[in-house]
Amino acid sequence: MIEYKINDDIKPGELDNFFQGWKSPPSIEIKEKLIDGSDLIITARENSMLVGFLTAISDGAMHAFISLVEVLETHQSKGIGSHLIERAVDYFKGYYDIVLMTDKDKGAFYKKFGFDEIYGMHIRDFKYRLNPSPLVGEGKGEGE
Repeated sequence: MIEYKINDDIKPGELDNFFQGWKSPPSIEIKEKLIDGSDLIITARENSMLVGFLTAISDGAMHAFISLVEVLETHQSKGIGSHLIERAVDYFKGYYDIVLMTDKDKGAFYKKFGFDEIYGMHIRDFKYRLNPSPLVGEGKGEGE
């Protein structure tokens, strides 16, 4: 039986079996940061083993961004990803926007939950910079 939890603790080492097939899988340091920086984490566990998870960030009022939905290859096509998305959509119910980005071939999956295609832009960096841009925090000086 799969057990789902909202804001369950994930140890970075538990993510070692995820990100298979990624062009540049995240390092342990990046995994730690993605866990620590998430406003919402939903886990799917089978016999205490992490078999799927979802992470999201939000402003806490109007906008939420689902950043990752990952299910172990051995557990795909069993409804786990669907349960993770349903719980996230329910969690952010009433928000103006719930956004996610996905590969084109996965769009039909997300449409089942009410997601629509939108126009968007992004910068993808396969090197996963650990240090933030030197511009982070710029403009937040005195008088602002």
